[in-house]
Amino acid sequence: MNNVAATYRPTYAPTYIEEAVVTHIMIALRPRDFFEQHLQDSSFVKELPPSDAEVIGAAGEYVDYEENDVLFMEGDDADPMYFVVTGKILIFTDKDRDTEQELVRLGPLAHFGEQGLLSINAGKRTASARALEKTRLIRVSGELIKNTLAHQSKLVAQLEKIGVEQQEIKREDRKIQLLLRLSRSRTSISLKIARYADNFSSLLIGVDINRHVIQLDEVMSEYRNPIRVSDTVSVTGSIMGTPIVFKTRVLAIKVVDGSTLYECSIPDEMTYEQQRAQFRLELGAASRAEASIMKEGKKYRGKFSDISEHGASFRLRRGVPIEKGDLIDHVEFNLTTEIKIQPKIEIMNVLDVARAPNLQQFGVRFLGISTTDSAALKEFMREEERRRLRMGRR
Repeated sequence: MNNVAATYRPTYAPTYIEEAVVTHIMIALRPRDFFEQHLQDSSFVKELPPSDAEVIGAAGEYVDYEENDVLFMEGDDADPMYFVVTGKILIFTDKDRDTEQELVRLGPLAHFGEQGLLSINAGKRTASARALEKTRLIRVSGELIKNTLAHQSKLVAQLEKIGVEQQEIKREDRKIQLLLRLSRSRTSISLKIARYADNFSSLLIGVDINRHVIQLDEVMSEYRNPIRVSDTVSVTGSIMGTPIVFKTRVLAIKVVDGSTLYECSIPDEMTYEQQRAQFRLELGAASRAEASIMKEGKKYRGKFSDISEHGASFRLRRGVPIEKGDLIDHVEFNLTTEIKIQPKIEIMNVLDVARAPNLQQFGVRFLGISTTDSAALKEFMREEERRRLRMGRR
């Protein structure tokens, strides 16, 4: 029989209902009984007709997680919904960030996982979830939840409103994180102003979060003062080979240590091709993943920088006869000693590598990849992310 383990230690003043949970924690309850006795006042359950709530309660099953166990990652296919029995769950995001951002901590009687089941989120997890301590949950089939929500328009509207608010907060944070990454990359960006046919080169040298401005370095130009206050500037750059495009407005022009700097607004909109389904897994120097490219009878090998479900970037020695626009059929990506995939690729860009003048970085997209290789790649990416999370908690 499944017993509810008495491990929850509230770090805040518990509600009356939570105290009741702890009081009865040693009682052996079936998931259905726990659902009926303690989850009827859940903000999710109380909006359901009693018959639907009963069906969901009857279908629930206990699942247990240890501290730091990852339940799912942002961008994963969404399936179960969860209700917390004991323990704590951290909901977080680390997409386009160097460190994870905590969104919320959930204790007993809370629910999560329903957002990914809404049609507005296309069946994908909108955040990641990890157990903060030994935790017991009730898991309910995502298909059952979707069938239940299909005739609960009021509840769906409430959930979608919450989801939109959450996504707006995340969108603003993601925008800042992308700008910070672009600034740290120190790669050249292209500036376009409507009154000139030419593009100008610059650097994004700073992001002032408090003042909500970005700082662009001076530009080299044959024109005198090519950029003026109130100009709208179209900016094109790349992060690890992935294009990023946005528009910004010049707020002020300053001279610092003899150099002209442009203070500009944080962009309202940003196009970054690395969407959720195209999440790129960055591979560090310790990774043994290797790309092997065959062209004109010669093989060229190099280390990966990152990889996604739809493309990758890797480094080869400068001077190899591979150029932007090349279509290459003979490719082998050795991700581990056991996992090898053979996609067909198109070279999308070729970039210089800072502090490594003998290397160039090649960004590619997959033109064709077999179902077996695609599944192997997804599994490699999931396992690598989970491994990093586990290592980060030790």
